[in-house]
Amino acid sequence: MITWFRLLCMPRSAISTALTCVFMVSWPAAAVSGEFDDDAVAMPLRIVNLNPFFVPYGVPVSVGTRTMSPGSSHLTFAVDTASYLSSAASGSERLLLDGETYRTSLMLRRGFRPRWEYFLELSAVGYHGGVFDSFIEGWHDFFGLPQGGRDVVPHDRLALIYGDGTGARVNLQQDVFSLGDLALGVGYAVPDWPIQNDGLTIRGNVKIPTGNAGSFTGLGRFSTSLWAETSGALPWSAESRAWLYTATLGLLVAEPPKRLSSMGGPFIGFGRASATWRALSRLNLTVQVDVHSSPYSSSDLDVLADPVIILGFGGSIRVTDQATLEIAVTEDDGLHRAAPDIGLHTALRWRL
Repeated sequence: MITWFRLLCMPRSAISTALTCVFMVSWPAAAVSGEFDDDAVAMPLRIVNLNPFFVPYGVPVSVGTRTMSPGSSHLTFAVDTASYLSSAASGSERLLLDGETYRTSLMLRRGFRPRWEYFLELSAVGYHGGVFDSFIEGWHDFFGLPQGGRDVVPHDRLALIYGDGTGARVNLQQDVFSLGDLALGVGYAVPDWPIQNDGLTIRGNVKIPTGNAGSFTGLGRFSTSLWAETSGALPWSAESRAWLYTATLGLLVAEPPKRLSSMGGPFIGFGRASATWRALSRLNLTVQVDVHSSPYSSSDLDVLADPVIILGFGGSIRVTDQATLEIAVTEDDGLHRAAPDIGLHTALRWRL
């Protein structure tokens, strides 16, 4: 299993805070039961923040409003990659981030009682100097975009370095690969949600420290998250359900990595909102905004202390009655610097 994850995670084989994210939306739509339905309900993009300083926390992804019916299962395999280049200094703090993050994950969801499901997610994380530097430079040149310093630094370099007055706290300059933390959770579809949309589902998880805290692939301690998800049809689409929305709001509680305990806090608030156009019977196009607060608010460096805002553009196509392929490109918002410059997300979902 570990060898398989390593092969999938190797880079050359992988081709303020806006937490008011439309959570209490009350647009009309037909109220439905809590069971899973790919066609009728929008699925959020499975976007993750691959900034190395946030990867150990592992803000949960959203998986939609519906829960699995008893005895049915859903399997998702995802591959995410992101590239970043940032340097900052303030007072005694110094930071250099240059490289790429690769993350593969496998999530299983299974219904075990009406309105109840359990889920588990195993991930593997790698840090690498990168293979996309030249491509990104060419892309920026073609569209006349600023290079952000990429054209004056060495290509394919891994440098994850942070230091303060006490010395170097983080210094990763060699390729890293490790399993991430294992997430175990449950979801419950609320039966009497008063807003007439697709319902409300409460989910929570506990992450077990199976990752490597020394290489920033795990937190090195237990953490827990609780969040709520809702969805429905946009107001002009109540009949056809051609335009859908999703919204998520939650809280993650975790002690910071030991080497960053002097500036890290225990709470991360997170949320996301998306709009989906059901362009064809098997094709959905989605725009999504993911946000979360930073646990490093005591840092003087924007790259660490800024709230994270990630923009996602993509969609999904149902390739068979049981399988759906999801693809998205992610960008930072151009104002805050705590999200990677650019990322690519792919996922394959199977209904078992």
